[in-house]
Amino acid sequence: MDKKTAQELIEKTFNNAFSEEQFTVFAKNLLNDLEDKDNRYSGNLIWDDYKEHINTYKRIGKYIDPDGEALDVLIVEIKSVTKLERARTALRNFVIKHLSKFEKDYALVAFYSKEDNGNDWRFSFIKLEYRSELDEEKGKVKTKKEFTPAKRYSFLVGKYEKAHTAKNQLLPLLQNISNNPTIEELEAAFSIEKVTDEFFNQYKDLYIKLYEHFENDNKVKAAINDAGIDNARFTKKLLGQIVFLYFLQKKGWLGVAQNARWGTGKKRFVQELFEQAQTQKLNFFKDKLQYLFYEALAKERDNENSYYKRFDCRIPFLNGGLFEADYNWQEANISIPSTLFRNEEKNKAGDVGTGILDVFDRYNFTIKEDEPLDKEVAVDPEMLGKVFENMLDITERKSKGAFYTPREIVHYMCQESLIHYLDNALNSGTSSYQEFGSDQTKLFDGSTDKKGNLKIELEHGNQILVPKKDIELFIREGHFALENDERVATKGETKTYQYQLSESIRKNADLIDQKLSSIKICDPAIGSGAFPVGLLHELVNAMLVLKPHLSYDYLTEKLKGFGFTHRESISDSRYIYRLKRHIIQESIYGVDIDSSAIDIARLRLWLSLVVDEDDLDPIETLPNLDYKIVAGNSLINFPENWKSSASDKIEDLKEKFFNETDLDEKKDLKAKIDQAISERMQGSERSFGINISFDFRLYFSEVWNEKGGFDIVIGNPPYGADLTTEEKNFFKNEFSDVHMRTPDTFNYFISKGFRLLHNGGVISYIVPNNLFFQSEYEKTRKFLLAKNQFYIGINLGDGVFNTATVPSCIFLSSKINSGINKYRYADLRNANKKNLDFREIFKLESVSSTLKTPASVFGISEEEFRIIEKLRKVSVTIDDIAEEMASGISTGGDKIFRIPKEFAEQNNFEKEILKPVLVGGEIDKYRIEHTNHVLIYSYKKSETDRLENVFSYLRPFEVKLSQKRETKQGKLPWWCLHWHRYPELFEGEKIIMRQTSDRIRAAFDKDEFYVLNSILVFKKRNETELSYKFILASLNSSVNEFLYSKFTQEDGRTFAEVKPKNVRKLFVPNSNNKSQSVTSLIVDYLLAWNKHKEKNTVESKFYESVLDAIVFELFLNEEIKSAGKEILKHLGDLKPITDDMSEEKKLAIIQSEFERLYDPNHPVRFAIETLDSVEEVRIIKEALK
Repeated sequence: MDKKTAQELIEKTFNNAFSEEQFTVFAKNLLNDLEDKDNRYSGNLIWDDYKEHINTYKRIGKYIDPDGEALDVLIVEIKSVTKLERARTALRNFVIKHLSKFEKDYALVAFYSKEDNGNDWRFSFIKLEYRSELDEEKGKVKTKKEFTPAKRYSFLVGKYEKAHTAKNQLLPLLQNISNNPTIEELEAAFSIEKVTDEFFNQYKDLYIKLYEHFENDNKVKAAINDAGIDNARFTKKLLGQIVFLYFLQKKGWLGVAQNARWGTGKKRFVQELFEQAQTQKLNFFKDKLQYLFYEALAKERDNENSYYKRFDCRIPFLNGGLFEADYNWQEANISIPSTLFRNEEKNKAGDVGTGILDVFDRYNFTIKEDEPLDKEVAVDPEMLGKVFENMLDITERKSKGAFYTPREIVHYMCQESLIHYLDNALNSGTSSYQEFGSDQTKLFDGSTDKKGNLKIELEHGNQILVPKKDIELFIREGHFALENDERVATKGETKTYQYQLSESIRKNADLIDQKLSSIKICDPAIGSGAFPVGLLHELVNAMLVLKPHLSYDYLTEKLKGFGFTHRESISDSRYIYRLKRHIIQESIYGVDIDSSAIDIARLRLWLSLVVDEDDLDPIETLPNLDYKIVAGNSLINFPENWKSSASDKIEDLKEKFFNETDLDEKKDLKAKIDQAISERMQGSERSFGINISFDFRLYFSEVWNEKGGFDIVIGNPPYGADLTTEEKNFFKNEFSDVHMRTPDTFNYFISKGFRLLHNGGVISYIVPNNLFFQSEYEKTRKFLLAKNQFYIGINLGDGVFNTATVPSCIFLSSKINSGINKYRYADLRNANKKNLDFREIFKLESVSSTLKTPASVFGISEEEFRIIEKLRKVSVTIDDIAEEMASGISTGGDKIFRIPKEFAEQNNFEKEILKPVLVGGEIDKYRIEHTNHVLIYSYKKSETDRLENVFSYLRPFEVKLSQKRETKQGKLPWWCLHWHRYPELFEGEKIIMRQTSDRIRAAFDKDEFYVLNSILVFKKRNETELSYKFILASLNSSVNEFLYSKFTQEDGRTFAEVKPKNVRKLFVPNSNNKSQSVTSLIVDYLLAWNKHKEKNTVESKFYESVLDAIVFELFLNEEIKSAGKEILKHLGDLKPITDDMSEEKKLAIIQSEFERLYDPNHPVRFAIETLDSVEEVRIIKEALK
């Protein structure tokens, strides 16, 4: 199908009300070989569970893709438009049941309702997934035919929606008439990531244009800066405000007729305001938007129905601060050209219009936030979080080391944090009773009249009230049981309908709800608010699941706190709104050093409230989050023993401020709070040596007064951030419990996170995965394992963050050492990062074993640890025998100082300053391939007056070479190598290793090569009796490859580097002189052979395997001997080779010995080929696969 015809088909199908005939035409063109079906189901043919949602459904076709995968095409007529939004789980489960019945895994479905004549509908792709489980006998993961919650991806389509996204993503499939689409290609067409990336790129372009406009308009810039706001923050906030308007008009809250109800407003209100401005020759921003922002939405009006005279319609007063002016807008006279909102320019994709409204109009905005199992291919609040956080990167955010966390990881970390919080809260501690209404259980303060509140005593003791497995199912999958359990709670259990939620959860519903309602959560580097918003959704879902099981008295008390007087009269949306508001007020706290991030995090929380406010009249105002989500430096606070005498006063003021709507009263309260805080901050630099502008115990004092700290600390703390010298010195002392040598903010945030918790609180971070293995973080690992209770470690590796190259890991721990010796560990470095499945099999690891590994490295199983201990007992470390283990020369200009020898000779360079040189690419195991380059080895002691020709060559590079750090500091002349090391390092015999690698690649050098810093140099101590060639065989062995991979976790990394400190940890087996001599001779064979032969010949690979087997035998002598797999005793008398032999004679000896040992009947070959029958060898080799 040609492009124009395909575009017309998409527009005709998706830009109009649903038509079965048109949809069928589209489906047949999309799926070229769709097999017609005409199966209709209605009335009693609809399963009882779904009759309240669905009128009829029809199966219009079956499709088999080129890979043999089957898919059904369905049309589902639902009972009301609201079911599209509110019954997403039920609709998804309905299709799952259909697929299960017809034994298929995929479906394309049109969902519509006749209530609005099909004007709004959904086009969805639904897929079933299956669990993986471990086959314990074979030790392999296999797919188990067990359904897991299916995923649904949907386009929002219809008369009032845009088909831009559907057109872009479905067009290639329609155009390709020669090939039928695969299921994988169909799924890719529903990719939310493509929409996110496209929207972000266009949003970024809008930001840059707007930012540059303000930068170039001195009048506007002055007005903004006079208010203490930087241009970047103002621009980001303005775009965020306009985005918020698009969500408001999507809900029908803007342009509502004077006597009409909320929800009936104009869906293009903002666009119509722009058109009015154009017609009236007014400036859209100055004369329309500012009044909408700073009057209509920001100021409370006297009239009851929020009528706004200027625009002759109802506009809700929202409060909260998003639409409060940060500058004197009425006098600033800020104008923005209309072309920045609408124009006729074409973008790279050929779309007409690059203005703000042009771009936003092309996308569907959905007011329903995405969940991991149900995603709408549209702009939703969650997607905005990613867009906004990536916007922070455009300016200063990267210097603070922050990156956006993918939603699947946020979802997993939030759920696991809640599971462990509940397990700790419900199943540990001494027996106690608390009266409902006491400080710890005072949950619902919405009721101003406390008289008559029932006293409810909640028991929690040290017995297991709720098994952890029940908590896990409740948090992870409880919402799937909600619909069923609500029915059972109302109508009673039957043979068909029984409770799906476990009895322990139902029996303790009041207590669990109380624990969830009183939870205190903090993200100390909140960014766009992904983690607090994620926990907000998890808490709402969990408390909705509990609601049918709450006792009458408890629920009545809870509803009273929410301001509801009649239990039966509340709607789901009103209850959810009040529940969210309560959680935001009582539970969520966040801090970020970046003010723009704070603006975005608050906006995300406000959006979360707005999406669930449907049938409230009047619309409830948004809360003020100034003292919940705060700009500040989380790492620079008062000492832990510091106590503020003003905290009670500040708490009272903050409580009033949260719900205050009067602008003048808010200003007065804010001034009093800020003044009280400022008084406590004064003199901090004098007292503590650094300026302190934020403190957790001061800003969030109620948390410590109630609980002694937070229940959960969660987040993605920044790493690699730029620090001042003052900050480095402060952090070194402040976080001495984790600091070793290199300062890194993520490490300090780990220590800080634990300090923010009360005893028993839970922390979950995603941080660089070098936490698990690098020597720099040994102290932190011991802190996590020995001083606290470590629960979960997940090594994610590379590819988690689109904009960050640093590999990542997740950990979850608790601020208490309960003595549990096991933790769960998963290595997902090789997993598909685009489709992470955290149901992967975890291995149980031992805390004590991990603490005993070198530097307490993670990722070593107990069986691997036992092997390492065996190896350790019969060996010495490289560190024990190393005189030097160091990097090579850093030149400061490799292409200047390293030159071809021929070039040096042609230019008569003075030979005394030239040294033969190697770089990493010239060496491999047992092999050096010198490319005949030399190094200009110039350092401070070089006699420049005797090196005329060399210096004539170097002089044109003087400006470039003067940029070296040491030269800038006046320590080195410009013509010197940046870091020349010292000549003795390169003289004499040595082992050299390639630095850029994820494993050891070592070679022997007796020719006194100088090496650059892409190579490491090992020189042994004079007193050691081990020969270089024996040590070389050990370094290149499978044993040390195994040890290196376990100690460093570098295998598979794109930018892996071998570091001297990691080589020092490796082992060399104890050996007698005879074993050393034999090993050294075979190394001589390899070195001589490789000097003249290509890589990977049969001979060289065999000799490497012989050396490998010898090293195994020396390390695991008893095991190898008992298995009858010895090598050394079967080698016989190997013929020696000497330096005075010709190369031909050496090669002949090597060839003849190869033919003898390689004979299929020779015991050496047999032992090598069957060596992995020894269990320890097998485990080591499997670990290297």
